[in-house]
Amino acid sequence: MSLIRWHRKPSMLARPMMRAHDLFDELDRLFSTQAAELAEEADYGPAVDVYETDDEVVVKAQLPGVKKEDVEVSIEESTLTIRAETRREEEVEDEGYVRRELRYGTWARRLPLPAAVDEEQVSAKMAAGVLEVRAKKSEKPDEVGKTIQVD
Repeated sequence: MSLIRWHRKPSMLARPMMRAHDLFDELDRLFSTQAAELAEEADYGPAVDVYETDDEVVVKAQLPGVKKEDVEVSIEESTLTIRAETRREEEVEDEGYVRRELRYGTWARRLPLPAAVDEEQVSAKMAAGVLEVRAKKSEKPDEVGKTIQVD
């Protein structure tokens, strides 16, 4: 003979409370997943590579979909700042519905450079969604600051 566990049937008042408890558990799971996604978005900025050669520091940043006119590059005290404005508009029309998404945003990323650079010898080029900044090394950093034109 096997034993069967007996569960007391919940009272009429306990049933709504059990449902509410299950609902709160589901909401907690949902919000913890969304909070992780929001944290990733809050850390938004381009993926960058920073490296140095014998005579210069090179920074490459991935900026897909960003026009070079919307990118601003500046350097001050061996810190490179990349600012950009992102605009994306998308519209889909299909039978019975229209979906329109507009996204605008401005972001900036500051990168400490691994060596002192000459602010007068910095160039920036943008091609195929990749920004490349090249700065000649210097003995001491300039403290004035400079905005670099993106070619």
